[in-house]
Amino acid sequence: MKRYFGMMALLVLVLAACSTTGTLGDGESLDAEQLAIETDLNLDAAIFEDLGGAAAASVQSVEDQDVADLAGAWGLPTVAVRFLKAWGVRLPRPGDADGQCNIDVNTNGYADADGDGVFDLVDASFDCSGTLGGGQAFAVSGGFHFEDKDGAFTGFAMTLSDFTVSLTTTRGEHTVQRTRTLNGSVDVSGSPAEGYVLTKDLSIHFVVEVDGEVLHEATWTAQKTKTYTPDDPDAPAVGGVVSISGNATLTRDGNTMEFQVSTSTDVEGETPLHWSRDCWRAARDAGRLGHKMGGFDAGWILHENLTTGDYTKVTYNGCGNVSVEKNF
Repeated sequence: MKRYFGMMALLVLVLAACSTTGTLGDGESLDAEQLAIETDLNLDAAIFEDLGGAAAASVQSVEDQDVADLAGAWGLPTVAVRFLKAWGVRLPRPGDADGQCNIDVNTNGYADADGDGVFDLVDASFDCSGTLGGGQAFAVSGGFHFEDKDGAFTGFAMTLSDFTVSLTTTRGEHTVQRTRTLNGSVDVSGSPAEGYVLTKDLSIHFVVEVDGEVLHEATWTAQKTKTYTPDDPDAPAVGGVVSISGNATLTRDGNTMEFQVSTSTDVEGETPLHWSRDCWRAARDAGRLGHKMGGFDAGWILHENLTTGDYTKVTYNGCGNVSVEKNF
């Protein structure tokens, strides 16, 4: 392994004290903070759905096999392909790149000491652009360093350096560009039987431009620890119970606010926070921002604003069935 519905409103509510949300009349939010947090959630989902590892990809689904094939064509770890897909980018295959997609990959001698099908070390730098379905343009730049951990399905460490993903869409008479830049580290350790610990120390800078003018800009910096306990150790990527703890800061217009995150998993008598691959893929493939909440289908997440004392609690009553309690 080495090889996270409609209620993005949570993010609006959590951040309402310091921002506004813009639209272009299609109901899709252009708020930079929302999209930055979504980026964080979607990175988690990409990690969770990759927990089956290289060996399991061929028996999980057509999608998993396609991810494995595309990763193999570029020499990338599958999790890299998954998180790009989670953020709306499906890389072209090398033969279809037409010189517009250059990915410099160093597999460090193709070393795979534990024989799990994942290279021990991968360094990659991206200079890649192209067009997605519907005429949406994408660009990916920056680099990452990937280290596989010893033993099958035991985890990995990854460092992102100015890793930037930009999506440009035409909305009526307007051109909208969303750019997110990530710096920091992700560490995943554990096993299917004992569960996994995800440690993230990330900075996400988000800019939304409309017709070349900056509409929203913010930086979300988070230090979080998450645990993931698979429902079935024989199929760790299908679903599991999640806990989240840690802090994050939001900086915008020179103002900084601090947030603390907790979940129902750590409260006795409450329904644990549960992630589902099927729920995640249904939300992701809906293609609308409002349908992306990381793939949770039970439990709750509490965001406490340590700056103001406000809170927002979102409860998942099933995939896409979400209620929000707020105190402002």
